Amino acid sequence: MSVTEANIEVMAIPLADIEPNPDQPRKFFDEAKLEELAAQFRSVGQLQPIVVRPDGDKFQIVMGERRWRAMHLVEGATTIEAKVVSSVDDEQAFVMGISENIGRADMTLMEEAQAYADLVGFGYQAERIAEMFGKTTDYVRWRMDLLNLTTDIAELVAEGKIKADFAWYLSKLTPANQKVAVTRYMKGDFRTETDASTFAQALRMKENQEGFFSERELSDKEKEDKAKERKQAKGRVDQVERAGTLLEELTKMTPSELADLFEGEVGKQLDAVERVRKAAAEAVKKLRKAKAMSEAKQLTVRPELEVEPEAEEVEGDEVEGEEEPSEAELAEVATEEPSEAELEAAA
Repeated sequence: MSVTEANIEVMAIPLADIEPNPDQPRKFFDEAKLEELAAQFRSVGQLQPIVVRPDGDKFQIVMGERRWRAMHLVEGATTIEAKVVSSVDDEQAFVMGISENIGRADMTLMEEAQAYADLVGFGYQAERIAEMFGKTTDYVRWRMDLLNLTTDIAELVAEGKIKADFAWYLSKLTPANQKVAVTRYMKGDFRTETDASTFAQALRMKENQEGFFSERELSDKEKEDKAKERKQAKGRVDQVERAGTLLEELTKMTPSELADLFEGEVGKQLDAVERVRKAAAEAVKKLRKAKAMSEAKQLTVRPELEVEPEAEEVEGDEVEGEEEPSEAELAEVATEEPSEAELEAAA
């Protein structure tokens, strides 16, 4: 039910006669942003009324708690303009409150997740919730997965100290492994956000005993063959390092010098280097995953590890995929454990 469909009356109501909705999906209100809004009220007045509904001898906020709070900061303000909406029940009021807040920069990930879960409690399906708020079904489910986080880690997510993509991978882990991954994260053990997410994925694979490492004892012949294979691989890596040195020498040259050096064959050389670049990017993805898997294998879970909320947020390199997944990316996220393709894309 929308506001326009209800019986509406606009009036100035004493601030003291208005109470917030205890089921308001948003719990965090940025004090600095409230002061900015209060300054706007002082300068140009209230441009948009809040929406309330009768509640005994008082009124309960349906939409606009942020404006109501900001008005309290305006010196001398005793009333606020409000649309009084009748015939709005608890469910409708809750849905209208979510509609106002979804997409706000200051609504935390955990508040959004809880809001969707509360709607499920009202009997809404994820598909219907997605339709109501212009999201994808996977997006809604992805957000609700965050409610699987332990309380202390959920607080870090709500405070913005853990980013959305890493938080989702954490939500798939057992509480003990969530703590292990976050402890390392807060200590700055990961170079990038992608490395953190990849490590969480590897922990998940270890939990599921997917056998990404063979536990079988190798025979002497197999050990010998593996040693030879490792030696050959190391030799190839040494060659890659030498190729990297040659490429570094090319980067020291100007475009004019390169044009003169490769006269008539610049395109051919460009194609060759581009092939190397693509192969190197793919190798980096797989080596990152291999590093995370190796670390996960050697890890001994220590439940006594403590998360340190006061530690500074890790700052990773700006690489593709480190920011919060877009709508299109979220649509590709399965509701269960990530597939191999998704692990590759996340790396």
